[in-house]
Amino acid sequence: MHTAQQNSTAHPLPLERYRLFDSHDLDEAREFVGRVFCPHDLATLRPGAQLDACHHSVPLHRDASLNYVQYGPAVRIEPGHLGGFYLLQIPLRGGAMVRCGSQAVESHALMASLPSPTEALSMRWHDDSPQFIVKIDRAAMQSRLSALLQAPLHQPLVFDLGVDLTNPALLGMTSFIAYLRSAVETNAILLGHPLLAEQAENHLLTSLLLSTGHNYSAALASGAFSSGAVPTVLPRVVKRAQEYMHSQLEQPITLADVCAHVGVSARSLQQTFAQCTGKSPMAFLRDLRLDAARMALQSKFAERAPQVSDIAARYGFFHLGHFAEGYRRRFGETPSETRQRVGPPH
Repeated sequence: MHTAQQNSTAHPLPLERYRLFDSHDLDEAREFVGRVFCPHDLATLRPGAQLDACHHSVPLHRDASLNYVQYGPAVRIEPGHLGGFYLLQIPLRGGAMVRCGSQAVESHALMASLPSPTEALSMRWHDDSPQFIVKIDRAAMQSRLSALLQAPLHQPLVFDLGVDLTNPALLGMTSFIAYLRSAVETNAILLGHPLLAEQAENHLLTSLLLSTGHNYSAALASGAFSSGAVPTVLPRVVKRAQEYMHSQLEQPITLADVCAHVGVSARSLQQTFAQCTGKSPMAFLRDLRLDAARMALQSKFAERAPQVSDIAARYGFFHLGHFAEGYRRRFGETPSETRQRVGPPH
C-alpha cells in the first residue's frame, strides 16, 4: 500500500486517525471500500489513470458511521442496490454525477446526495472529488421513522436524492454533522461514552428524517397515518410525556421514544406541547435536564465533587460549550459560577 497524499501531515485529511487503507491499486481499493459499504464495480474514467485512494471510517454507535473516501482521478462506481444502508454523501470539493432509481443529481459541496437502498445506484465521481459520507443502517432509519409516525411503514423509505445544503431548514443537521466530525477527530468524550454516542446517533437519524425530503415527509409534517387522520390528542398526553421525561433524565431518549411511550405521532405531540407549554417536547426535556444539572451542581459532596463535564454528560449534554450556553441562558450564570457559589465540601 502507498500513503495517499504525502503532504497530509501538514494538512491532515478528515478522520485521518481512523484510516482503513490507502492504495494506488484499483482492485485493492474496490475490495477495502466494499468491506465497509457493499460489493461494487469500480473503474477509472481515464485509461491508465493512477488512483490515489484512501478510506477513513469510524462508527458512532451501532447504526451509523462517519467516512472519508477519495479516489484521486475520476472514477465510475456501480454499487447497484445498497440493500442495507443509506448514504449521505457530501463532496468536500469537486463533485459527482449520481443516479439512483429515476432520480439524478449533479452533486457538489453545496448539494449532497442521499441515495436510498431500494433504488439502483450509479455514480461518476469527478477528478479530485473526495467525499465525507455518513452511512446509516436501513433498519434503524426505518424503525426511527415508524416511531416518529407511530405507525408501521407500508412502503420503503426513499429520500429525495439531492440534499441542498444551503437550505436554512438543514442548518441544524449540517451543524450537527460538523460537530460529530470535530468530536471524533479530536477524540472528544463522544466515542468514549456509549450513552452519549447512542444519543448522538439517534439525534442524527431524527434530524435527517425531519429536515430532508422523502416519501414520508408529508405524513411527518401533517401527523397523518396511512390509515387516516391522527386521532384527537388530549392534554393528558402532554402530562404522560412530561412524566416519562422526568423519569428518563439520564437516559438517551429521543422524540421518537417519547412518541412511542404516549402513542401519538411526532407532529401531534409537538403541536399539543406547543399549545399547552409554549415549548417543543425536546425543548421541555432540555430544560428539565438543565434543572437537574443545576441541582447536582448545587449539591454538597462529602468527597470530591464531580466535574462540571461529568454532570453535563450524565444529563446528555455532550457538547460542553452548548451546555454552558444553555445553562447561562436559563439561569443567568455559568455552571462554574454555580459551583463556586456552593463552595468546597465540608
